[in-house]
Amino acid sequence: MFQRILVGTDGSGTAGAAVAHATELAKIGGSELIVVSAYKQPDDVPPPFGMPEAQHTAEIGKAILQDVEKRYGGDVKLRTVLREGNPVDAIIDVADEENADVIVVGNRGMGGAKRFVLGSVPNAVSHHAPCHVLIVHTTNE
Repeated sequence: MFQRILVGTDGSGTAGAAVAHATELAKIGGSELIVVSAYKQPDDVPPPFGMPEAQHTAEIGKAILQDVEKRYGGDVKLRTVLREGNPVDAIIDVADEENADVIVVGNRGMGGAKRFVLGSVPNAVSHHAPCHVLIVHTTNE
Protein backbone atom coordinates (compact mmCIF):
# COMPACT_ATOMS: atom_id res chain seq x y z
CA MET A 1 0.00 0.00 0.00
CA PHE A 2 2.26 2.84 1.24
CA GLN A 3 6.02 2.35 1.20
CA ARG A 4 6.93 5.69 2.82
CA ILE A 5 4.75 7.57 5.27
CA LEU A 6 5.76 11.06 6.33
CA VAL A 7 4.51 12.93 9.38
CA GLY A 8 5.54 16.27 10.85
CA THR A 9 5.79 17.10 14.51
CA ASP A 10 6.40 20.14 16.67
CA GLY A 11 6.10 18.19 19.90
CA SER A 12 2.53 19.33 20.57
CA GLY A 13 -0.21 16.98 21.69
CA THR A 14 -2.03 17.09 18.37
CA ALA A 15 1.18 16.46 16.44
CA GLY A 16 1.87 13.56 18.82
CA ALA A 17 -1.52 12.09 17.95
CA ALA A 18 -0.71 12.39 14.24
CA VAL A 19 2.64 10.63 14.82
CA ALA A 20 0.88 7.84 16.74
CA HIS A 21 -1.62 7.36 13.89
CA ALA A 22 1.15 7.41 11.29
CA THR A 23 3.05 4.79 13.31
CA GLU A 24 0.00 2.52 13.41
CA LEU A 25 -0.45 2.93 9.66
CA ALA A 26 3.24 2.09 9.12
CA LYS A 27 2.91 -1.03 11.31
CA ILE A 28 -0.11 -2.27 9.38
CA GLY A 29 1.53 -1.80 5.99
CA GLY A 30 5.14 -2.57 6.91
CA SER A 31 5.98 0.94 5.74
CA GLU A 32 8.91 3.19 6.51
CA LEU A 33 7.98 6.14 8.72
CA ILE A 34 9.73 9.46 8.19
CA VAL A 35 9.20 12.02 10.95
CA VAL A 36 10.01 15.66 10.21
CA SER A 37 10.48 18.54 12.62
CA ALA A 38 11.27 22.10 11.56
CA TYR A 39 12.80 25.00 13.43
CA LYS A 40 13.08 28.62 12.48
CA GLN A 41 15.95 31.06 12.88
CA PRO A 42 14.90 34.13 14.85
CA ASP A 43 14.00 36.93 12.44
CA ASP A 44 14.40 39.92 14.70
CA VAL A 45 17.84 39.30 16.24
CA PRO A 46 20.87 39.54 13.91
CA PRO A 47 23.93 37.30 14.44
CA PRO A 48 25.84 36.85 16.63
CA PHE A 49 23.10 37.58 19.18
CA GLY A 50 20.47 35.46 17.42
CA MET A 51 22.69 32.41 17.09
CA PRO A 52 22.35 30.94 20.61
CA GLU A 53 18.57 31.18 20.38
CA ALA A 54 18.60 29.48 16.97
CA GLN A 55 20.83 26.71 18.27
CA HIS A 56 18.50 26.25 21.22
CA THR A 57 15.57 25.99 18.82
CA ALA A 58 17.40 23.35 16.78
CA GLU A 59 18.18 21.51 20.02
CA ILE A 60 14.49 21.46 20.90
CA GLY A 61 13.75 19.96 17.47
CA LYS A 62 16.43 17.31 18.03
CA ALA A 63 14.94 16.48 21.43
CA ILE A 64 11.45 16.13 19.94
CA LEU A 65 12.76 13.74 17.28
CA GLN A 66 14.77 11.75 19.84
CA ASP A 67 11.59 11.32 21.87
CA VAL A 68 9.78 10.01 18.78
CA GLU A 69 12.66 7.59 18.09
CA LYS A 70 12.55 6.27 21.67
CA ARG A 71 8.78 5.95 21.65
CA TYR A 72 8.24 4.37 18.22
CA GLY A 73 11.63 3.28 16.85
CA GLY A 74 11.18 -0.28 18.07
CA ASP A 75 7.76 -0.57 16.44
CA VAL A 76 8.50 0.47 12.84
CA LYS A 77 11.32 1.31 10.48
CA LEU A 78 11.74 4.97 11.39
CA ARG A 79 13.89 7.87 10.23
CA THR A 80 13.85 11.43 11.49
CA VAL A 81 14.64 14.64 9.65
CA LEU A 82 15.33 18.03 11.24
CA ARG A 83 15.03 21.03 8.93
CA GLU A 84 15.52 24.73 9.35
CA GLY A 85 12.63 26.80 8.06
CA ASN A 86 8.90 26.91 7.76
CA PRO A 87 7.16 23.68 8.85
CA VAL A 88 4.98 23.54 5.73
CA ASP A 89 7.98 23.91 3.43
CA ALA A 90 9.93 21.31 5.42
CA ILE A 91 7.11 18.75 5.22
CA ILE A 92 6.47 19.37 1.51
CA ASP A 93 10.18 19.37 0.60
CA VAL A 94 11.00 16.18 2.52
CA ALA A 95 7.91 14.45 1.12
CA ASP A 96 9.08 15.33 -2.37
CA GLU A 97 12.73 14.37 -1.75
CA GLU A 98 11.80 11.06 -0.12
CA ASN A 99 9.05 10.18 -2.60
CA ALA A 100 6.57 9.84 0.25
CA ASP A 101 3.37 8.04 -0.62
CA VAL A 102 1.32 9.81 2.03
CA ILE A 103 1.70 12.69 4.47
CA VAL A 104 -0.12 12.38 7.79
CA VAL A 105 -1.18 15.62 9.49
CA GLY A 106 -3.42 16.43 12.41
CA ASN A 107 -6.52 18.54 11.95
CA ARG A 108 -5.43 21.22 14.43
CA GLY A 109 -6.30 24.62 13.05
CA MET A 110 -8.72 23.27 10.45
CA GLY A 111 -11.96 23.62 12.39
CA GLY A 112 -14.32 26.58 12.32
CA ALA A 113 -12.98 29.92 11.14
CA LYS A 114 -9.39 28.70 11.62
CA ARG A 115 -9.63 26.63 8.46
CA PHE A 116 -9.43 29.85 6.46
CA VAL A 117 -6.20 31.03 8.07
CA LEU A 118 -3.38 30.79 5.53
CA GLY A 119 -0.84 29.99 8.24
CA SER A 120 -2.49 26.70 9.16
CA VAL A 121 0.08 23.94 8.64
CA PRO A 122 -2.41 21.12 7.92
CA ASN A 123 -4.36 23.34 5.54
CA ALA A 124 -1.27 24.42 3.59
CA VAL A 125 0.15 20.89 3.47
CA SER A 126 -3.15 19.52 2.17
CA HIS A 127 -3.12 22.04 -0.67
CA HIS A 128 0.53 21.72 -1.71
CA ALA A 129 1.50 18.11 -1.02
CA PRO A 130 3.19 16.09 -3.76
CA CYS A 131 1.30 12.97 -2.63
CA HIS A 132 -1.78 11.79 -0.72
CA VAL A 133 -2.58 13.50 2.57
CA LEU A 134 -4.28 11.80 5.50
CA ILE A 135 -5.83 14.27 7.93
CA VAL A 136 -6.15 12.69 11.37
CA HIS A 137 -8.82 13.86 13.79
CA THR A 138 -6.68 14.96 16.75
CA THR A 139 -8.85 17.61 18.39
CA ASN A 140 -12.43 18.27 19.35
CA GLU A 141 -12.74 21.54 17.44
